[in-house]
Amino acid sequence: MPPVLAYHLIARRPDAGIAWTTPKQFERQIAWLAEAGYRSLSLSESLQDRQATNAKGVVITFDDGYRALLQYALPILHRYHFRATVFAIAGYVGRANSWDVKFFLPRFAHLDWGELRALLAAGWEVGSHSLNHDYLPSLPEGELRRDLALSRQILEEQLQTPIRHLSLPFGRGNPRVYQTAQEVGYESVSILGGGNFALRPLPSALRLISRRGVYLWDSLASFRQRVEAPPDSPWQYWRQRAISALAMGTVLVKSIKKSVGRFAG
Repeated sequence: MPPVLAYHLIARRPDAGIAWTTPKQFERQIAWLAEAGYRSLSLSESLQDRQATNAKGVVITFDDGYRALLQYALPILHRYHFRATVFAIAGYVGRANSWDVKFFLPRFAHLDWGELRALLAAGWEVGSHSLNHDYLPSLPEGELRRDLALSRQILEEQLQTPIRHLSLPFGRGNPRVYQTAQEVGYESVSILGGGNFALRPLPSALRLISRRGVYLWDSLASFRQRVEAPPDSPWQYWRQRAISALAMGTVLVKSIKKSVGRFAG
């Protein structure tokens, strides 16, 4: 399996946290990949192409599906003849990211249906990032199944393309999430981190994709190290675990707000 990179937001104006990258950083990273001889693959291609690792393939993925991808990521990738896979939140297509905890910072818009179709026409692939960006392991069984099945159904109906791949919000799942994902028709589940250090009992037909997150603080040197590190690198694993732990703060804040709302009601 070639290295799979996970981006979130590409933007000039700041966002809360570190899950964003400036256009200047992003272009430096893509330029280095091109100069180093990497070729881009969609997630589906990487799972089918058994020679991808030896041929210096790389998979570029974007979680959340922000509209800024059209302004910044698409032109840069096109310039270097690269493509990507974007994971859209089916319930937030064309809407602002009100699922996120922003405090007083402005929100970002998600791609609408026409913009997602434009990315498909440009050779990109689209997958699901769930229905509402909830923390999936916390959902009751019926709600989990509805989320995974409905998000796939909505995306397929609107885009008229198979939705084979799921990226987990906050990069985390558990055996129940993996099993349900397979049962509703996904071929792969993408997480953040993992490798051979992850405990991952999986349904036999499901592929678990261990991705390498790229963040605001990444220099070109650390980006290169991320790409070139072996998939079972303990440094990669523990680095991503620490970052993912920070992301769980968003889950906690949302849970508290939800509980307060129920109490007030």
